[in-house]
Amino acid sequence: MTRDESVTVKGSPVRSLQKFLDSELTAAQRDTVLRTLPSDFSARLRGPILPTETIPVYLLNRLTEEAARAKGESVEKFARRAGREAAADAVKGIYRFFALVLTPQALLSKASQMWSSLYNRGDMRVENQTDRGATIKLMNFPSEVAGCARVTGWIERMAELTGVKNVRVQQTQCYAKGQPHCEWNVTWN
Repeated sequence: MTRDESVTVKGSPVRSLQKFLDSELTAAQRDTVLRTLPSDFSARLRGPILPTETIPVYLLNRLTEEAARAKGESVEKFARRAGREAAADAVKGIYRFFALVLTPQALLSKASQMWSSLYNRGDMRVENQTDRGATIKLMNFPSEVAGCARVTGWIERMAELTGVKNVRVQQTQCYAKGQPHCEWNVTWN
C-alpha cells in the first residue's frame, strides 16, 4: 500500500518519540529499527530533528511499529506509552504555558489549535463537553493504528496533568479500522 507522504507532522512530536526510543531501546535495537526505514529518513533520525522540520506521518507510524517490534510489545501498548511520554514532554516544552493554568476545559478549548499547529492535515473537534468528560473527534485524517495509540496516550496523560482523577480514554471509532473518522471518549473525576 502506498502511503500519503503529503500528510506531515512537525518536529516536536518526532523529537519526543526519539527521546522515548532512546530510553526504551538499546543502541543495537535503535540501529536495527532505523535500518528498516528508508535511508534518507533513517539518516535524518540519527541526528536531532528541528522543531520546524516536517516528517511524513506514515514514517513516524512505521518507526513506532518497528520500535514496538524491537521491544517485543504490541504496537498499541508501545505507542500509547510513547504518546503519554510525548504529552509529558510537550508540557515541559512547546505547551509549557498550559502548565500554569492546566485545566481540562483549557486543554479541550485548545485541542484543535494544538493539532493544527503540529499536523498539516486533519481537524480535531471537541464535542459533548461536560465537567467530567468530552468526546474528541479527529476528522479528515488518514490515521493508522500506531498513530491512534500515540494520540490515545497523549490525551490520557494530558488529562492527568490537569490534576483530575480516574482518567479514562476509550477510542470508540478508528479510521484505520474502517470507520469514517477517529473518536475518543474521555472521562475523569
